Amino acid sequence: MDKQIKYETVLELAEDIMLELSEAEIQVILATDKSLKTKFEKVTSINTDNVEPLFYPFDKNHDFLREDDQPYNVEQTAVLANAPSTDGEYITIVKVVK
Repeated sequence: MDKQIKYETVLELAEDIMLELSEAEIQVILATDKSLKTKFEKVTSINTDNVEPLFYPFDKNHDFLREDDQPYNVEQTAVLANAPSTDGEYITIVKVVK
């Protein structure tokens, strides 16, 4: 993992996405890249021989979902009867957008 991102590559990428980076911003990007690569080197250096892969991080897969309730429907006539104003089968409201 000794590939380092080059200064010129950062400039090309910035130009491709139409960014104008200052010298300080470019240096931050290069330093962040170096830091990330150092951290990944540490992770990849861990010996994982004889370690069984886990597809779920816990021993038991818990399912905490509740059962679905039966839907509650209100009859259209009851809704229209409670509406302040109606127009046939529709509820009418005051216009709020000019």
